[in-house]
Amino acid sequence: MGRLHPLNHPSPVGEGHTEAPAEDRAQARLPEAPDLLGFLWRTLNNSHFTLVLLIWLSAIIGLSYIIPQPPYSLDDPLAYSQWVASIPQFLWPLVEDLRAFGLFQLRTSAWLRLPLALLLIHALVMLYRGVPVAWKRTRMHHVSPGLINDAYEVPPALGRQLGLALGRTEAPGQVFRRVMEQLAQQGFNVFSVERAYAGLAWRWHASWWAFCSVYAGLAFLAVGLLLHSWLAQASVLTLQPGQSVSAPARKPLTLQMEAADIVGNPIDPREGVVRLRIEGVSHTSKEVALPLHTGQIVEGMWWTVVNIVPMVKVTASDAHSGEELRLWSFAPAASAQYPYARLSLLGEGNTSFASLPTQNITLRVGRATSQDAPPGHFVLSFFRGVETTPAWVTTLGNGDEVVFEGVRYQVSISYDVQLRIQEDWWWAVAALGWLTVAVGSILLTIRRPVWLVVRAMDAGGYCRLTTWVDTLAPQTPQLDWLRTLGSSFTAEKE
Repeated sequence: MGRLHPLNHPSPVGEGHTEAPAEDRAQARLPEAPDLLGFLWRTLNNSHFTLVLLIWLSAIIGLSYIIPQPPYSLDDPLAYSQWVASIPQFLWPLVEDLRAFGLFQLRTSAWLRLPLALLLIHALVMLYRGVPVAWKRTRMHHVSPGLINDAYEVPPALGRQLGLALGRTEAPGQVFRRVMEQLAQQGFNVFSVERAYAGLAWRWHASWWAFCSVYAGLAFLAVGLLLHSWLAQASVLTLQPGQSVSAPARKPLTLQMEAADIVGNPIDPREGVVRLRIEGVSHTSKEVALPLHTGQIVEGMWWTVVNIVPMVKVTASDAHSGEELRLWSFAPAASAQYPYARLSLLGEGNTSFASLPTQNITLRVGRATSQDAPPGHFVLSFFRGVETTPAWVTTLGNGDEVVFEGVRYQVSISYDVQLRIQEDWWWAVAALGWLTVAVGSILLTIRRPVWLVVRAMDAGGYCRLTTWVDTLAPQTPQLDWLRTLGSSFTAEKE
């Protein structure tokens, strides 16, 4: 238990009251410990440390949206090559250095886990200090005179602390009763021990639990995000139109992409909604809509569309007979299962090439570099045999067709979707933490608690009045208001 610093005893002068040398701030006495441990305890026990940790976490989360974060492991060379090709070219010289510092895995690295661990420890320390105080202050029938009977003892505090000593020329009992009456008139609840000239006054004392709930929510939030970072199992699926894929879940689920509705440029999808059909073991199906880069809870798992990849579907047929010709994609593990080829507009190596063996022609799809090209158009290049210079280059759009050396090529734009599925329930713990923090913060905004301890004592012929305040209000009560407590003309001024 801490104590107020001793105040100089004032002499009775003037109009019946005088003031000691201004305000004292109560400071809790720390347990005896080495300097380092004492510093750590003071830091963890300081509410300002909460703001530091929240700013730190906000900065890391903000950077994770600025610096590209791959949705899968980069240990696979092919995945690493594809990911590098998807980031801005000006970042390529810095990729290895940034990767060494873990800046491409910010959400699963120590950059995020360290402040979360500190936030958890800090929240538990604040709860260790706050819960007993809130319990005593909300159960007034358990308050004993021992809490307020020592003229120098400082009760435990949670918020902004202020101690003030005043001198009054009247008797201590008269001054004390006047102070308690004034506090009651101003809307405070009061509790007093008349024979000790000691009393308590409070407003909205139940809101101290809101203070504790904020730190309880931060603890839940830190635990949920930490365990989610360590234990969550994430899988990334690539969905193609008309193709059924099994989802990694506790119960069998089959996914099929119905459509991808793109907003804006169709070959540069930055906004859009993917519609999926989900079929379960009981042959029941439902359709869900997932916006790009927005998470959603589906079947008890967290689903996020992390990317929509524009593809060009190319079909070939004889220009005279109309006979369908089979195209071969150069993509890894591709086959001639379908009479068409789906080529990527991302320029990822062989995924942008296809072959027409019967004509010894190679096709390549790429983005239009000309500024005159209409939005949504792309370039289709034709190569003969092993030549490296295209024999013909043309610009096409969705649904266009072109004839080259007796073969009609038809093109259309379609999309592959990368869907990330996270199967764990720790996000629910984090969500509960956010909800608890939000509710506690709203209650504190509406009802900020104030707690006062008032003591009066005989100090050699005059009254020494000490007032100690603990509040979560940023500015009230004001010092000028505290100085008027116990004055015989306070009521007249009001």
